[in-house]
Amino acid sequence: MTPHGLDGPTPAVTYTDADGGRHEIACAYVAGCDGFHGVSRASIPEGALTTYTYDHGVAWLTVLADALPPRHALFGIHPAGFAAQFARGPRASRFYLECGTADSLDEWGDERIWEQLRLRLGDPDLPTGPITEKLFVEMRCFVADPMSYGRLFLVGDAAHIITPMGGKGMNLAIADANVLAGSLRAALREGDEGPLAAYSETCLKRVWDHQEFSRWMHEMMHEAGNVTLAGPFRRQLARARLERLFASDAAARAFADLMA
Repeated sequence: MTPHGLDGPTPAVTYTDADGGRHEIACAYVAGCDGFHGVSRASIPEGALTTYTYDHGVAWLTVLADALPPRHALFGIHPAGFAAQFARGPRASRFYLECGTADSLDEWGDERIWEQLRLRLGDPDLPTGPITEKLFVEMRCFVADPMSYGRLFLVGDAAHIITPMGGKGMNLAIADANVLAGSLRAALREGDEGPLAAYSETCLKRVWDHQEFSRWMHEMMHEAGNVTLAGPFRRQLARARLERLFASDAAARAFADLMA
């Protein structure tokens, strides 16, 4: 699938079907909702976008297991590394374990996973069960500016990547789609292309706000426990941030507002 004529009044998308037949879809506008590795952003000429990237220098091993979930989401801050547990239905849990960027799945057998989860979550009686999935998650960030080119509008991961910390990836994608839907309605039904012209600026304000929060939370959660990662000074700063959430009502309310 390939977009064409994005900078003109009549863009089109061509594609090849399963039988090898070529087809073309004439468009008024094109929404690029095809993810980070899709063709939409790749169709924009070089130099038309400014891209921002950041690598946090750690990775997460994510584990899905048929293990009884906790009543509330758990975050573990420990010298051995960060860990978390979330419910995935009434009888399954999703776990996260901080690990090295060069780690391989061969190094993370089931026994080691449960050992590290019990240690980092502070629960020697942590309920276990069959592990059904293991994947590594890159802790990296990416933002494309602007989120549009001509009559192409980038949505979700096609325009920005955010770490899972803070749970903002799906939120941002839905917010982009909502802004674009309203903007397209104004253009097609009312002849007002002002909201489309402001689409990128509108979305990027939220994107950068959530990127900052995710980075802040990532530093706090990882560096408060891991002195090897942070160094002694930054570890003490991260612990002060964390403890402030429990000691200050104002800090707790601000955190809740950003988290929700």
